[in-house]
Amino acid sequence: MSVTLLRDPSLPGMGISSLTPSSTCPSLVEGRYCSPESRSVIPQPLSLAFSPERDLPSPAKELQKSPSTGLKIPPSMFVPDIQEVRVSPIVSKKGYLHFLEPHTGGWVKRYVVVRRPYVYIYNSDRDQVERAILNLSQAQVEYSEDQQAMLKTPNTFAVCTQHRGILLQASNDKDMHDWLYAFNPLLAGSIRSKLSRRRTAQMRI
Repeated sequence: MSVTLLRDPSLPGMGISSLTPSSTCPSLVEGRYCSPESRSVIPQPLSLAFSPERDLPSPAKELQKSPSTGLKIPPSMFVPDIQEVRVSPIVSKKGYLHFLEPHTGGWVKRYVVVRRPYVYIYNSDRDQVERAILNLSQAQVEYSEDQQAMLKTPNTFAVCTQHRGILLQASNDKDMHDWLYAFNPLLAGSIRSKLSRRRTAQMRI
């Protein structure tokens, strides 16, 4: 397994012609690891419920005079919307994963810590600065045996955000399923159930 250093994230796509993006992750081919967008982890604000009493000005308050200028000004229509995101104090999993480098098609090794809903990415286990952060609440985790066969890279899965797709590789099959469980417990459970049914069917044959 070759390990290459990251280059300028502004360079275009992965350069891998054999990688076909899925319908749910169309940006997997042109994914960018550790790009400036990866720092945007603040969830999109939810729209506030419409309240006629609060949002529509009454005729008496439709226009107010400014104390300094005496000009009539409309009332303020801006209402702040604050959403609290609680980070779990429990570390679901930590360790090393390999990330597919978008510029050369090689793999880079990064230290990963999962504290839902965030995934913190470091250069090494001694690194004190988060080099990238993924928000799992706004991302989709994908696992495909067909994709692994096409890429000829076992123990891989993908994380698809709003802006890009990231392909990750674990050291072995068990480690990959452990990472899947940390990233998306429901997906990992369904995969294990499917594999169990397949093995049971093979034993009956």
